[in-house]
Amino acid sequence: MGGDGTQPRPPVQNRPPDDRPTHDRPAGDRLDSWKEIATYLRKEVRTVQRWEKSSDLPVRRLTHGKLGTVFAYKSDLDSWWRESQTKLDVEEHNGSNSTSNLAVLAPPTESSTNPTVLRPPVDRFRHFALLVLVLAIAVALPLGVFWRQISERIRPTRAKVVLAVRPFKNMSGNADQDFLADGLTEEMITRLGQLHPDEMAVIRLSPAYASSSLDRLGKDVRANYVLEGSVRRSGERVAIAAQLIQVSDQTQIWGESYERDMQDVLRIQAEVASAIAGGVLNKLPHSQPPARQVNREAYLAYLEGRFFWNKRSEDGFTRAITLFQRSIEIDPTYAPPYAGLADCYELLGSAPYSTLTPKEAFPKAEAAARKALELDSTLAEAHVPLGYSQLVYERNLPEARKEFERALQLRPEYATAHQFYGYYLTAVGRLDDAIAERKKALELDPISPLLNSALGEAYYHARRFDVTIEQNKKALELDPSYAIALVNIGRAYEQMGMHPQARAAFQRILTAAPEDPAILSLMGHEYAVSGDKANADKILATLTKLSSKKYVPAIYFAVIYAGLGRKDDAFRWLDRAYDERCEYLVYLGTEPLADPLRGDPRFAKLLSRIGLDPAAAHPALSTP
Repeated sequence: MGGDGTQPRPPVQNRPPDDRPTHDRPAGDRLDSWKEIATYLRKEVRTVQRWEKSSDLPVRRLTHGKLGTVFAYKSDLDSWWRESQTKLDVEEHNGSNSTSNLAVLAPPTESSTNPTVLRPPVDRFRHFALLVLVLAIAVALPLGVFWRQISERIRPTRAKVVLAVRPFKNMSGNADQDFLADGLTEEMITRLGQLHPDEMAVIRLSPAYASSSLDRLGKDVRANYVLEGSVRRSGERVAIAAQLIQVSDQTQIWGESYERDMQDVLRIQAEVASAIAGGVLNKLPHSQPPARQVNREAYLAYLEGRFFWNKRSEDGFTRAITLFQRSIEIDPTYAPPYAGLADCYELLGSAPYSTLTPKEAFPKAEAAARKALELDSTLAEAHVPLGYSQLVYERNLPEARKEFERALQLRPEYATAHQFYGYYLTAVGRLDDAIAERKKALELDPISPLLNSALGEAYYHARRFDVTIEQNKKALELDPSYAIALVNIGRAYEQMGMHPQARAAFQRILTAAPEDPAILSLMGHEYAVSGDKANADKILATLTKLSSKKYVPAIYFAVIYAGLGRKDDAFRWLDRAYDERCEYLVYLGTEPLADPLRGDPRFAKLLSRIGLDPAAAHPALSTP
């Protein structure tokens, strides 16, 4: 066995002509290990070892008893590379499918001893054909038009790389540490998504896909690479292991382990992201700005807060707020927990949660978002809740649009920003654009139940009810208990006149949460429009009783009265909703449940008070 663990090979006969004795070679020409050879060629060690066997890479060996060492000369490698390019060009010209991996690899860097800049493989025949085409078009077109039209055609294009990230596993043996693995997953996705969004899409794998085979991920998600890892905390130390797997051949092409103090967790994440970018996806940026040093306990509290916020439940939001506040108490200069508070408060003040009144929730959300941006103006996660507050609470639509666009400028691949910008477009009646924006969000995170459902809701506002049902069923395939998907399905069935199916969808939620005001309101409307006035009245009575114990948004009463055809009562409750600053009012212009009220002059007046253009919000503008 050789010293590198491979079988010794006989000397390669077809060496480059540069076979001068070692003492005649320039200083610095020699590379004395597999690692140095791989670094020079900008490849993995296993790759250059494979080339030595399959492609006669000019590696030399010195034997010392049973042991041995490998070395190579840069000038030999340069000559080999040029020769390999020539062979590759001939194979491509002849249509060969047996080319080596060289076809997709970058050339070695320019060395100090060999100033020749080596180029990637070139298909000369294709370039000749392209030149003929260019000349032919040039004859027929004026020069200026010619260059405008042809420059885009001759510019090389590449498909975007898709990197799927599995949730990091908690190997600590303690479920209380799940938040650390979950938080690391979120942080890694954020960092990788910022590396080079024009060339690499980073998607989060949902729990439903976490254990899926690579074949399935390649087919369903079109993933080129899968990043997976684990985290183990022991006292004040944390061990992180990560590996990158290439889906096409299911091989590990990068892997590394880190053990550091918890104080350095953010620095470790930056290091992992940079290693993947620089060592594997070598067309991406090779470095990231140094990570901010964060107090360990503040960071842990923030991670645990995000863990509970992602549960999307009232109890989860409450626990998340406590944890975000603890993080802020430890380090008041750390921006992310303020954005976390903003996210919690805005959802607690919105349907279907509505745990807090809008006047309690949104001022807190806005203040937290502004504080986050005061500390870090580039934090896209803070621009989104600020934009949402401007949209649904302040009803300042131009300012809302500005915030959403700023978030997308900072992080073009931020799925949540596309999702919420889609909400803005729905509110202003740009339904086709709203669908397109929510599609962008789903393309970035294709197996998210939330984003599948959000797209389905956009189709609902556009009166494409059959597509609404189809899209929300996809969300249920990913998470059978996802209530928002059932809400959208129920509303769509009702609009299609399929009342038993609509009631069944709402009842599935009420079985688990029998006093949920939002679902009771929708069931009451379903009873009303299907002619069951008695049960609609019973639900009105139930909501009235619940309102003595908790906040029940006025719009929930208005929905049932609209279904019963009692317009005066419906507008009376809508006026109350306006005074409450109910967030859902901004969607009234495109909400199908409001269609029976559109002919009443009071409806257009209400939309104008909210800041919406009644004409732009009319459903006639939706795509059939």
